[in-house]
This record gives sequence, structure tokens and C-alpha cells, in this order.
Amino acid sequence: MDREEIDSLLQVMENPVRRRIIKRLSQQPCYALQLSKELGLGQPLVAKHLGIMEAAGLVASAVESSPSGPHRKRYSLAKSISITMDLAPNLFLERGMAFEARPWKGGAKGESAADPLRRRVSGALEARDDREKMSILSEVLNDVDARMAKMDEERADLLSVRDQAMREAARVADKLQTADERRVLFHILDEHDTEVESISESLNLREFAVRAILEGLERDFFG
Repeated sequence: MDREEIDSLLQVMENPVRRRIIKRLSQQPCYALQLSKELGLGQPLVAKHLGIMEAAGLVASAVESSPSGPHRKRYSLAKSISITMDLAPNLFLERGMAFEARPWKGGAKGESAADPLRRRVSGALEARDDREKMSILSEVLNDVDARMAKMDEERADLLSVRDQAMREAARVADKLQTADERRVLFHILDEHDTEVESISESLNLREFAVRAILEGLERDFFG
């Protein structure tokens, strides 16, 4: 996901009412009236927020007939995404990625850490009854959540190390003569990017200025 798409999604999800609606839709598709009753919100307000989210592509709707009245719209989430943002003094990271259900195809070559869990989900499809199926799926969900919690702990440790490294780099950057030099240095450290054109576009600096700064940084720090 590019930054423009991340910005668009964050603008939609910054509203707490929309996040409540998103959480409910993550469980199962709903009608606007159903959401209104369950969340204790007025139906016009719910409809307004659903319209905003549908225009942004986060929510989709399908018109269905009703046995007791006119047609009605059934809303569901249209995206499977993960957005993370980390910030601290001298640290700002944002990432967005889309993910979809990817069935396990079998084979041990190049197997990922998630493939054994996929095999167990596939095994649940062959369960004798719903009771056995739910037991397997519940165990898989517990194991996935435990593994993700462990990854979050490790990620927090790595972020702490990165924050320390950036603090020390900032002390070195303070010795540079101009703000533009510091901006280019931090861009290199954050984005791992030393291309003149992309730095120029990202920082709104002229290419000849970026080229001169890069030459100085390479001489003093990266040579």
C-alpha cells in the first residue's frame, strides 16, 4: 500500500463511530438498521458513516430483498488490511499491507511459518462434525494469537533498539551545518534510499542541492 492509500484509510478510520461499525462488520455483514440497534446509534448517523466508508472502498454493500418490506442493503468489509504506525523522538514509521485468505497448497519446499497452521485449518474442513471443526479452529486461533503476541513483543524490542540508534544518529546529525543536510541524512536512515531523484521528490529539494549534500555525506559518513 502506498502512502496515499494509507492516508485515505486513516482519514476514514480516525472517527470512533466508524471504528465501532468496522469492528461489528468484521464479525459478520449487517444491515444499517441492525447496526443502529446494536450500537445504540441513530440510523441516519449509521447510514452517513456507511456511505463515507463505502465511497472510500472500505465497505461494500449488496441490495437484498426483505420478506417483510422493501429491499435493503447488507454491508460488509471490502478490504483485509493491516496498518501500523510507530513514533518516538527521531522515529516515525508507517506501513500498510493488504492480505487475503491464501489456502495452503502443500509441499515442504519454501514452507512459511504459517503453513503448519494453514494445514490445521484445512484439516478442520474434513472434521466429522461442527463440534470437532470448532474445536480445531479454536485451537488454531489461540495458537495464532499467541504467536502474534510473541512477535509484537519482539517487534517492541527491535523498535527500542532502532529508537536508540536513531537518537545517536541525531546527535551526529546535529553537527551538520544546515537543516537540509539533516533532512537528507534522516531520509537515508529512515528510507534506506540514496537516489537523487526520489530524495528530491520526497523532500521537495532541487536535485543539484540533493546531489551536493549526498556528496558531502558520503565523504563525511558513508565513504
